[in-house]
Amino acid sequence: MKTLIVAASVFLVFAAGCRDADTNQAAVPTAAVHASKSGALEPYYHGLIEEYRTILAEDPNNLAAIMALANAYFDSGQWREAARMYERALELNPRNADVLTDLGTSYRYLGRPDRAREAYRRALGFEPGHVNARYNLGVVYAFDFKDYARAIYYWEDLLRIAPNYPGAAALRSRIAALQKGLQKGGQ
Repeated sequence: MKTLIVAASVFLVFAAGCRDADTNQAAVPTAAVHASKSGALEPYYHGLIEEYRTILAEDPNNLAAIMALANAYFDSGQWREAARMYERALELNPRNADVLTDLGTSYRYLGRPDRAREAYRRALGFEPGHVNARYNLGVVYAFDFKDYARAIYYWEDLLRIAPNYPGAAALRSRIAALQKGLQKGGQ
């Protein structure tokens, strides 16, 4: 228990020191947790969402709170609300590749792969080395548009940029499977 308290204190000090100078400095709550039925600690999204909404009611342009609310919606699978909040964050900071990537993923889960593809492309326009945008662009091409050659292109480029990408082995395997399918007459 003492270790958990020390770790939480260190995290809070670290998080407080890492705030973006361009965002409103009002406090934004960190992930509240509650015990699940199994006893494991899980984020309490409903409580977080309400806290972020309260902050935004007082300060509607608090970029940190907008992004935190978008992330809470995203993490809890509330894709429409997440997309709406990411769009709002982009009104204040339109060049944020991380937000564009999460917006793209929200669109994909909403069944809008065309909008997802555009969001990922915009993210890469602002940050060409953004590996998550590149990975997800490959996912959209492979699974939504069935354009395997283009998916391979983005994934191979990702591995060229980031050879130690955390999912590199699985990605190489997926590329090999797609290449094999293309050789047999796929798209």
